[in-house]
Amino acid sequence: MRRKERQITDINRLHEVINNASVCRVAMADGLRPYLLPLSFGFDGKNLYFHSASEGRKIEILKNNPSVCFEFEQEVEIVKGERPCNWSVRYFSVIGEGKAEIVEESEEKLYGLTCILKQYDPDLTYSFSEKEASSVLVFKITIENLTGKAAGR
Repeated sequence: MRRKERQITDINRLHEVINNASVCRVAMADGLRPYLLPLSFGFDGKNLYFHSASEGRKIEILKNNPSVCFEFEQEVEIVKGERPCNWSVRYFSVIGEGKAEIVEESEEKLYGLTCILKQYDPDLTYSFSEKEASSVLVFKITIENLTGKAAGR
């Protein structure tokens, strides 16, 4: 990272940004073409979980190339200056890389769906049925590395 003074190195702070995010942007490569999606997600400290239809462009890309990059942001604020050249942005961000895989095992699939639910309502208790779980595809990203940045904070 060029601006070392902005780097977030505390793993707990990186996890806090992820835990407070509402969207995970996942980037993948479709051959030589990039493909980026904003997705709802769940996080358990090691893996990211997502639900999806069982077919479509995203799934085909991930089957061919499971390497992904992902991004989260928090507290984004435009700070206006006297002139547009003096404007800046305040934010926290986390960028990571990992490998995506389709979750096949029923117990982990239910776990992944629960992680997604807890991301958006930590107090809600709900047990997904096998029927509900079988109606969606769950995929996970095993996190390989994370970097964080705080600008203007």
